[in-house]
Amino acid sequence: MNIVFCHGVMGPEDNWETREFREIKGWKDWLQFQVEKDHDVLMQIPHFPHAHALLMKYDEWEKIMDKQDINPYTTLIGHSAGGGFILKYMAKHPHLHVKQIILVAPWADAEDFQPFGFYQDFNLNNDIVKQTDVGCDLLISDDDMPHILTSFDKIMNNIPGIRVHKFSGHGHFLDSEFPELLQIIKL
Repeated sequence: MNIVFCHGVMGPEDNWETREFREIKGWKDWLQFQVEKDHDVLMQIPHFPHAHALLMKYDEWEKIMDKQDINPYTTLIGHSAGGGFILKYMAKHPHLHVKQIILVAPWADAEDFQPFGFYQDFNLNNDIVKQTDVGCDLLISDDDMPHILTSFDKIMNNIPGIRVHKFSGHGHFLDSEFPELLQIIKL
């Protein structure tokens, strides 16, 4: 088994061309340590280029994702825009089959904010749950940003069979640890 983690947008101070990034310590690093140490599961964390909401280019992210080891034993985890990316990626690759998909506070641009086409031609795949062995999980906190809550509603209304996990007080899930996620991942 392996995990591929797809991050969301980064701030404007992050510079892809010079490979300068803020060091973001968060639950993805904690999770990687937990699954590799306790479960002997490799967790890949690719860095996607131009990861700013106004600069994101789907084709660039897709090229990076195509290089990852994605197979029937893979769990895909996407946070924020990374969750929306996974939805579009799987819809564009209906031949792919993975173990599990976990979307943490996914942003799917339900309000058509992103002006440069990252989510253009983005139709939620009603069969995405069928592209998994154990299902698709959607995690949301009641105090997240309005555009994330709107994306949550869009996903809920378009993907039958998705499992929903509602949290309170987690905001946009930016804490340094996320032990509840270990209970959701089917290791």
